[in-house]
Amino acid sequence: MDTALNSADEQRVGGEATILQRIIAVGVTLFTLYVALTLQFNSYQQLGTFLLLTLVYLFVKFPLREEISYDVLPSDSYYDWIDRALIALSVVSYGYLIVFSQQVIEQAGTATPTEIVLGIFAIIVVVEATRRTIGWAIPILAVFSLLYLFIGPLFPGVFRHSGYSLEQMATQIYVSSQGLFSFPLSVMFDYVFVFVLFGALLEISGGGKMFLDLAKVLFGKVTGGPAKLTVFASGSMGMISGSAVANALTTGAFTIPTMKDQGYERNFAAGVESAASAGGQLLPPVMGAAIFIMMDITAIDYVTIIERALVPGLLTFFCVYMVVHFQSVKMNLVGLPDEMIPDRRSVISRLYYFVPLVILVYLLYTGMSVRRSIVYSLAILLFITFIPKDARLYDPRSESDTLMSNSLVDGIELACKRAAPIIVAATCIGIVLGVIGLTGLGLAISSVVMDLAGTHLMMALLVTMVLCIIFGMATDTVTVYILLAILVAPSLVRIGLPELTAHLFIFYFGMMAMVTPPVCIAAYAASTIAESHPLKTGFWAWKLSLGAFLLPFAFVYDERLLLIGSADGIAIAILTTSIGFVALAAAIVGHIYTGISRIERGMLVGSALLLIHPSLTLNAVGLLVGLVGGYRQIRSRLKDEHLRSTPAKSD
Repeated sequence: MDTALNSADEQRVGGEATILQRIIAVGVTLFTLYVALTLQFNSYQQLGTFLLLTLVYLFVKFPLREEISYDVLPSDSYYDWIDRALIALSVVSYGYLIVFSQQVIEQAGTATPTEIVLGIFAIIVVVEATRRTIGWAIPILAVFSLLYLFIGPLFPGVFRHSGYSLEQMATQIYVSSQGLFSFPLSVMFDYVFVFVLFGALLEISGGGKMFLDLAKVLFGKVTGGPAKLTVFASGSMGMISGSAVANALTTGAFTIPTMKDQGYERNFAAGVESAASAGGQLLPPVMGAAIFIMMDITAIDYVTIIERALVPGLLTFFCVYMVVHFQSVKMNLVGLPDEMIPDRRSVISRLYYFVPLVILVYLLYTGMSVRRSIVYSLAILLFITFIPKDARLYDPRSESDTLMSNSLVDGIELACKRAAPIIVAATCIGIVLGVIGLTGLGLAISSVVMDLAGTHLMMALLVTMVLCIIFGMATDTVTVYILLAILVAPSLVRIGLPELTAHLFIFYFGMMAMVTPPVCIAAYAASTIAESHPLKTGFWAWKLSLGAFLLPFAFVYDERLLLIGSADGIAIAILTTSIGFVALAAAIVGHIYTGISRIERGMLVGSALLLIHPSLTLNAVGLLVGLVGGYRQIRSRLKDEHLRSTPAKSD
């Protein structure tokens, strides 16, 4: 049969697919918000419905045949029997838990023969949905974990166990709260989805443009204005969006062309966008969705976490800012032309977009639950968008507002598109955690980490860093944080690291995987806009983020950077680290006022490392080394200042 469709058929089928996606997206959103406000369902009903709708959305959004466009689908591909079968298996396996949830709760501890079969179906659809949206790494890990249940008796040493049956597997993974319905899916439902929805609606309503315009007003006219406004705008939106890749693609659509037009090399322009987008999730007071998950895992309150994360987050962006500054000076690039700077009054009149963010932080500060804080802030966002007519997400008086042409629905579908892959990946991680809980694999992994590190904290940190980057290259930062927070963080705590410090260390390096070659997916996303070389972009993003690579080690060994200690001690630590990052940025670029030799760059790198060290003696040595390394730059600057201040002699 000829599979080609004429344009009318393509539009019809593509339109049907899009309508169904939007209906499901609205359904997921309404259900999540309803449960958040009423709490009228048990965990199987609420998590089962949430996951079922997400799976159907993904199988509709991402059909099996990759060569077919996601928006214009030939009918014989869209209605392919494999996709229909997967949707049917999703409905049957998770619908069973929704309908018979009370029965499952009452018989807790044993899976029936029917539940064993349905459990296998439930695992298959989650693994396949994750493979389609995230890639192979997490599904392979989940499948290997399941195989480990049965081949564990063949393993040596601490990894050996007596073996488990299909009944035990189904009981642990399917009908208990230790597998598919464990902590990762729960936090996706409780926090992550509503937060991603908040960020998407803020962006769609005009908040994203406001951040960009504010950045232009603040940094547009300074040296390197286009790149510096990227640092501010992408960092701000990255803090809210919760996705480095999504942020690089959205804010990058404006910032990267602007940087290229003003003379920045395309690899550097995409690298700046990648580094700022990734770093945004490290920045309080929001930190993407990670801060809410960290609160849940550690049982540490919101205020304490943002206090500890504040200085490292700001120093991360300070280092990126200084690299951008020195590169701009090196290329003799100035600010934006006047016609690209928005009117200040226009920007000030749109600062109301900060209100929902301020309300969110205030509600969390007062101790309100995370879910309700986000929902109330979301309601305030929807309300304030009615202030200007052109920002309204929904206007009931407008005849043009339909399901297919409506900003509110656009924002809802954008949220589902961003959140759904993370939801199924987290559920897939739940399979891994279920196996770990059943077999005691977590203790075995902790034992191996302890054996590798011994009592040496630095060795344990290096092992953890490598694990974070490897896992982070294959999936999103939220998922890798959940996995390693459960697997590795206890080992670091056992060695003597404070719990929150261990979790911040893991989260930092999970995020740095976004900009670490060769698999630096945030840089790859930005390079598609810049039309740059992905690896060259990745290396620039990595160099721009070097400060964030050093900071986790710095705050592990110097708790003053986490605002712990006396005020004068904290001030000294922040000052010396800031000076160290200036030296590091100069060494990365190879320029301050003039070019820097290799020897001088080496001295500046050494100075940076010494200044970041907690020892005041080494800080003093580092400052001296930095002054020697930068002596020629200082002399050149003083000479230029002298020439400018000396009037020219007349003939």
